[in-house]
Amino acid sequence: MNKIKTIIFACLLFSITNELLAQFPGKYWVKFKDKNFSPYSVGIPSAYLSARSIARRANQGIGTDITDIPVNQTYINQVNATGAQVFQRSKWMNAAVVIINNASQLSAINSLTCVLSSAPVGKYIKTKSEGELSVNAVTPSLNKQSSVSSYSYGPSFTQVNQIGADCMHELGFRGQRIVIAVIDAGFENVNTNPVFDSLRNEGRLLGTRDYVQGNTSVNEDYLHGANCLSLIAGNTPGQLIGTAPKSEYWLIRSEDAATEKIIEENNWVVAAEFADSVGADITTTSLGYTTFDNPSQNHVYADLNGRTAVASIAATMAARKGIFVLNAAGNEGGGAWNYIGVPADADSICTVGAVNGSGVHAGFSSVGPTSDGRIKPDLSSMGQGSYVCNSNGLFSSGNGTSYATPILAGAVACLWQAHPNRTNMAILHALKVTASQSTNPDNIYGWGIPNICDAHNYLNLHNDVGLQESDINSSVVIFPNPAHNQVNFSLKKKIEKVKLMDVLGNDIAFSLTEKQSNTFELVFTNEMANGVYFISIKTTEGVINRKFVKE
Repeated sequence: MNKIKTIIFACLLFSITNELLAQFPGKYWVKFKDKNFSPYSVGIPSAYLSARSIARRANQGIGTDITDIPVNQTYINQVNATGAQVFQRSKWMNAAVVIINNASQLSAINSLTCVLSSAPVGKYIKTKSEGELSVNAVTPSLNKQSSVSSYSYGPSFTQVNQIGADCMHELGFRGQRIVIAVIDAGFENVNTNPVFDSLRNEGRLLGTRDYVQGNTSVNEDYLHGANCLSLIAGNTPGQLIGTAPKSEYWLIRSEDAATEKIIEENNWVVAAEFADSVGADITTTSLGYTTFDNPSQNHVYADLNGRTAVASIAATMAARKGIFVLNAAGNEGGGAWNYIGVPADADSICTVGAVNGSGVHAGFSSVGPTSDGRIKPDLSSMGQGSYVCNSNGLFSSGNGTSYATPILAGAVACLWQAHPNRTNMAILHALKVTASQSTNPDNIYGWGIPNICDAHNYLNLHNDVGLQESDINSSVVIFPNPAHNQVNFSLKKKIEKVKLMDVLGNDIAFSLTEKQSNTFELVFTNEMANGVYFISIKTTEGVINRKFVKE
C-alpha cells in the first residue's frame, strides 16, 4: 500500500477513472480507525489467544496489547453490508482484505466512519512459475556419516552436522515440545509421503491453514513447502533426518506459487498472526517479495527498512510477541536485484543466507544491508546442494535459501528445547556470538555459520542479555514457588533496582526487606490475581529475571 501514489489513492476514493474501475472485482486492503467498543480486553487474553500462546509470552515477560485485540466484528459486518466480502482480517494491522465487486461498493466502504483507508492489494493479470526451487535428482550416497550417532543421517549428514544439530540430537534435544509453523506455498502429499510417517503417526502434525484459498486444505497445493518441511521434520533413516525430527508442526499456506501478487504479503501477515495465536514458538518462511506481476507495486531498495512493507512490519511484531522468526534471504544474489527481499528486511528476526557444504557463500544467496544500514543476512546455513525429499517421496539435492532456512529453523528448535526459559532474542544472541564470523559480521554471511552446541554451551554460562553470571547469580531462586503473599531470594551482589511485573508488563506494588544478610523478602498485596508474575533484579553486574506463580 505504501507504494501507491497519493493522486491514485485519491482517485480510488472517488472512483473516477476507468483505469481504476477496471480493477473490479478485486481484493482491497481496508484499514480501520480503531478498536473501540470491542468485546475483548487486553487483560483477558484467553478469549482470543491459546493457552500456549499466552504461556510463550509469559515465559518471556511479554504481555498482550491493543494489537492482539481482534478486528471489531461490528466493523466487519458494516463492510459486508455494502455487498463486498471480507476475505481475511488482520488484528495486528487492524485491517481486512476485502473482495470488492464494483465502484459503488468501494465508495460505500470508504464512507463508513470506521474506515481509515483502502487500497488495492493485487491484480490478477498473469501467472509464472515460482522459480524459488531448483532441485536435481541424485543417486543417494551414504559415504558421509556420523561416526557415533543415534540417527542414521545418510546424505543429509552434511547439512545437519555443519551447524551442530547432530550434536544436540546426541544430547537428546531433537525439538521435542517445540511448535514450528512453516509458512509456504503448499505442502503437496505431506499426508502420504513416507518421509513424514513419524510426524503423522506420532500426532505431531497439529493442523493446517490455507490463507490463499481460505480453507484448511494444503496437501494438494504446491510442493515447495513439503520439500522445506522434509529438511526439518523428515525421518527416513539412511537417507534424510531433519534437524528437528521430534518437533510439532503447523503447516500454513500464504503463497500462490503461480503468480507474484502483493496480496501474498497480506496473506503472510494473517498467517503469522495465526501462528502466534496457536502458540507457535518458531516460524520459518522460505518466501520473499521484491517485484510483482503488477509493476506499479514493485518494491524498491529504499523499502527494505523493516518498516515499509506490511509483511516486514508483521515479522517484527511476531518477534516482539516472543516468536523466533526465520526468513530466507532470497535467491537474488548477483542478479539485477541482488539484495534481500521482504520480509527478510525485518528487525529482530533471523534472516538466513545460503552456503555450500564447505561453508562457502552460495553465489545466488541475496545479500544486505537493509536500506537503513542493518547487517543482513543474520546467519547462514547449507542451501547449496542440500539433501531434500521431494513430494513424490524421492530424494534430491537442491539449491536455495529456501532450504538453508528450514535447516536452521530445526536446529533453533533443538537449542530452545534445551533452554526453554530463554527469550527468543537470547537464543538469537547466543547463535550470533558463537557463529563463525561473530567478531566480524558482514552482509554476505551475516554473523556466519552457527554452531548449535557452542550456542548451547554459551547459554549455560550467560544470562538473557549476554552478560556472564557468577555462580552465585546463576543460583538465584525465588521461593516459595508457587507463592501466596510473599517470596524470598538470596543474592550477594549489590542490588540497584527490583521490579515486580505481571504478564502484561504492568508494575506491581510491593515491599522489599532484607531479612538477614543477603536474603530478601518481597511482600505483595493479596489483591493480586492468581497467575504468573516476574521479578527483575538489576545488579551492578547485569539483570536477573525470575518468574513465579501466585496461587
